[in-house]
Amino acid sequence: MSTENLLGGKVLDENHQLCYGPSSDLIDDQSQDFLIFMITGNPGLIKYYEEFLSHLHDRLSDSSTSRLARFYICGSSLKGFDDSESEMGGKPAALVGLEDQIDYTERLLFQQIKHREATAPKEKPPKVILMGHSVGAYILLELIRRHPEAVGKYRSDFDLIGGILLFPTITHLAKSPKGMMYSRILGIPHFPDIAGSFVNFLFALVPTIIIYSIIKLVMRFPEHAAKTSADFIKSAGGVRQALYLAKDEMDTITDDKWPGEVWGAATTPGTDHRDTANSNLVFYWGENVSDPFEKANESGVISRQDKYVANKTRDDLIKAKGHLSSIEHRSLSKDWKPSMFIDKDGIPHAFCLSESHIASLGPWADAALRKDHSKAVAEKVQAWVELIVERHPIESS
Repeated sequence: MSTENLLGGKVLDENHQLCYGPSSDLIDDQSQDFLIFMITGNPGLIKYYEEFLSHLHDRLSDSSTSRLARFYICGSSLKGFDDSESEMGGKPAALVGLEDQIDYTERLLFQQIKHREATAPKEKPPKVILMGHSVGAYILLELIRRHPEAVGKYRSDFDLIGGILLFPTITHLAKSPKGMMYSRILGIPHFPDIAGSFVNFLFALVPTIIIYSIIKLVMRFPEHAAKTSADFIKSAGGVRQALYLAKDEMDTITDDKWPGEVWGAATTPGTDHRDTANSNLVFYWGENVSDPFEKANESGVISRQDKYVANKTRDDLIKAKGHLSSIEHRSLSKDWKPSMFIDKDGIPHAFCLSESHIASLGPWADAALRKDHSKAVAEKVQAWVELIVERHPIESS
């Protein structure tokens, strides 16, 4: 991966990896490199997260933590979602299921590690914080589970010190409100092929700018999300790939499959292990309410529902595996259990695609009154990243 102009900025390379470099090039015996590796949801296009990652990069660059910690933020589109992966003549590339997406993401992660190792002092290799959204959170847990084997496979090791799971879909996806609806549709034989071909036919002669304008007007997506969606719809196999992966998610994401070592049960209570993410997992769950009108808070902001996770699924996981906290920015769990938070700010599952609107003004609220959900989530993630870094002190060489 080329790193030209990466210092303090971003690079979108030929492999569709979006990377942000630290604001300082200072490397001494006091500094430590940290790689924050972003794993997308479905549709797996990293450009959807550009504003979110940009906000996070800016906040970490201005943070007091950045005086000693050099933060790199990198993420990649999932396999099969970019036109460059299509064959000649516009024929879509082979469809990629969840298992292959995990393998692909693992390979990209180790490529990033090897690149960072080449630029960092040998005695201080980069430390890694994984971050996953939606199905990306499932992939994140799988990467943690497979880490011991992957170290031998890629002949490269690193300290995996934390994981941040945003609106995670990690168990019983098909039992969620959206999952039950999509399971019926996706159960139709060859539905991804049929729907993908229909979308390609329908929009074949429609200019991308027209599709973008329709999405912007009807869906009220932010600028970057509307443009990315228009490109996605016009791509040779994007819709087909998204539906194929969604079907595989419904079939695969069922029971909790991870051993205690992933959740943190192997960590002695009250201690931190510096070579695993066990005691530094942070979950940020959406809230699914029966009546959305009940959720307009005192500021008039309408709460969005996360219909990709059933309340019972979420609550059972929190009870069995997590430590529920209402203080997001002050501390993480002090025992082995992951810290878990439930959204109370009306942030939707697809936070990178939307802005909130003031309830009294509805969708026509002035832009100045809208809350940028990408910024709101970036603020929360910044606090969690800093807390994880604090639990893994930077040592002098």
